[in-house]
Amino acid sequence: MRFKIKNNGQKNFLPKLKGSLIKKYGILIGFLFISIVISIITPNFLTLKNILNIMKQSSIIGTMAIGTTFVIIGGGFDISVGSLLALTSAMVLGLQSYIPWYLAVVVVLLVGAFIGFINGVLTAKVKIVAIIVTLGTMTILRGLTYLYTGGYPVIGTSESFQFIGSGVIGGIPFPIIIWIVMVIFWQFMLSKTKLGRYTLALGGNKEASRLSGVPVDFYLIMTFVIGGLMAALSGIIYASRINSVSPLAGQGYELDAIAATVIGGTSVAGGEGTVVGTLVGVLLLSVISNVFNLLGVQVYIQYVIKGVTILAVVGFDSYSRFRR
Repeated sequence: MRFKIKNNGQKNFLPKLKGSLIKKYGILIGFLFISIVISIITPNFLTLKNILNIMKQSSIIGTMAIGTTFVIIGGGFDISVGSLLALTSAMVLGLQSYIPWYLAVVVVLLVGAFIGFINGVLTAKVKIVAIIVTLGTMTILRGLTYLYTGGYPVIGTSESFQFIGSGVIGGIPFPIIIWIVMVIFWQFMLSKTKLGRYTLALGGNKEASRLSGVPVDFYLIMTFVIGGLMAALSGIIYASRINSVSPLAGQGYELDAIAATVIGGTSVAGGEGTVVGTLVGVLLLSVISNVFNLLGVQVYIQYVIKGVTILAVVGFDSYSRFRR
């Protein structure tokens, strides 16, 4: 009898173990598999030049997605980051006519953090659903961008500012360096600090966290502040790369950031995810888009496939939670 109980326990344990391994490493395995297949089809895919090019193209969405990761892990949702990118990128170029570019960068980062703070306060204190809050701020920020630019593109005046988006250090584009440094820093913050632990706890069970003495509202607000800060940083990189920003900049970027975050293993229900996983999710989407472009797949078909991918990943996550 004892043998049977032990054997049954083992049978029940193995599927759970396999499921957890798939959930933890599935995105990385999928990314490596797709990369290998593409490298066979396209011999130039794995060249250093092409890899750096893909990473450089991914750096803007990747930087934004770091903030999105914190927001979703904390149980929130932010669809205003694309409009925030547009406003901050226009501001960082426009302010160069009045102050040095490095001061403009500081001002813009503070603006991004402040907008995130407003989103967080409305969500945590006023108790408005996060997606409704950020839907409202998304519209407001887009309108402010049109007011700031007058509906026309804004052009920068500082050549040294362009190094942020176009410079190279040791053969590596500077936007990639910024992105990787941010990934390392925020992954450390998520996994090794009180901010990260409480963010995970908050997203996992808000009421239990509150009863345990965690200042829930403060840490929820902080996730939105990080989201706004990273959106502003992505706006700085965006503006620096092309040195010109139109009021339509950043449209749809919030969806790409959310897609990369979810595909990278962050649970839409909150309480689970990593910044490194988001990095892999961003690269996976970039690689797939790159292949679609090489194969001549039309853009609207790419949108359909991206949407199906998001539904599949979210469906798998929801089903896994239901089984547990």
